[in-house]
Amino acid sequence: MRISSLTAAFEQGVHRVIADVDGVPLWFESADVALTPSTEAFASAMLIPAIARGETLTVEDALSPVWLSNVSQILPVFHEWWGYPELPPQPASVRTSGVAQSESTALCFSGGVDSFYTLLRSGHTINHLVFVIGFDMTLDDRARFEAFEPSLRAAASATGSHPVVIRTNLREHPAFAPVSWERTHGGAMAAIGHVLNGEAGRLLISASQTHAQTDPWGSHWRIDRFWSSEKLQVITAGAELHRYEKVREIAREPLAHAHLRVCWENREPSGNCSRCEKCVRTRLSLAECGELNHYSAFDGAASLLEDINALPHSNGIKLAYRSLLESPRLDRRLKRAIRRLIARNKKFMRRRERLAKIRKRLRQTSKWLAQNPLWQKLPWRLRLWIDSRIRHNQ
Repeated sequence: MRISSLTAAFEQGVHRVIADVDGVPLWFESADVALTPSTEAFASAMLIPAIARGETLTVEDALSPVWLSNVSQILPVFHEWWGYPELPPQPASVRTSGVAQSESTALCFSGGVDSFYTLLRSGHTINHLVFVIGFDMTLDDRARFEAFEPSLRAAASATGSHPVVIRTNLREHPAFAPVSWERTHGGAMAAIGHVLNGEAGRLLISASQTHAQTDPWGSHWRIDRFWSSEKLQVITAGAELHRYEKVREIAREPLAHAHLRVCWENREPSGNCSRCEKCVRTRLSLAECGELNHYSAFDGAASLLEDINALPHSNGIKLAYRSLLESPRLDRRLKRAIRRLIARNKKFMRRRERLAKIRKRLRQTSKWLAQNPLWQKLPWRLRLWIDSRIRHNQ
């Protein structure tokens, strides 16, 4: 995979950085802040897609020696997690001159529990609150962004930070799209930090897992810091608490009352659906804190019992529910509904266990393929398809 022709432009009030990736333009743009034409940004975004194809990422420009050294420490983790070959990026040259790092800090902000906790409880002074159109929201999803934008700007105003909206076609790019977003989103967020490194010297990525959790995930406390360069320090924030503990920390914050956004299923044209498992789990935690009816971003407590009973299972997420069962502040009817949900989940897990032998064989097959020289000789699209089929059935 090749990155070339990196350029920057400013037209009609919009800053844009663009590069050619395998013959197709990849771009980031913003009307809120100047963007840096950073080779590390494009290399961070495209490293996993390249090695997933078994290809070396070639960059026709200079790369930071600090970034290159750090990335060499990520590659073994990617190999451990997903069997990817440890192929270091190959730049045209390596920069030798050091550049001073900005003292400002940027936070990737989605309006969710993790990012609200980082904003309000991390102890960092946040200078830039950054939302990316083209990540969780597609570029053409105007209705959802128009519903979210007032929340972004309200959160920025309340905390004295600068709201920044960045648009990108990264997830639509044909060289990036075939690989799971669950694996690639950490590099994508790091890319945002690098295009902002003229404005911010630190990028905070809100942890979705605690230090006790080691499951493979694209943004992870084990790897986030290794996307850093001499101009940008990438920091994982909030890995000391589970998400339900973060809900308790921010539950009484007036800013969260109106603007907390956790729904990812997009059942509604905008905002939280209040009925998916994640919405229901969050509402339960807020009810346990006695704060749910203060949250205009969700349906109130009146329908909560019905919405718990409507969930088919909890998708294997048990820790928050067990914590809620131990709370003396939660209504007995809700606790009975949680127990029934846990029972439904046990049945769901038993069904999954019936396929354990098949999943084990698939994992063994995946490891064998990754280590077999013949695997690398197959066309990369075929390898990605086989890998996606294996992951889908694991």
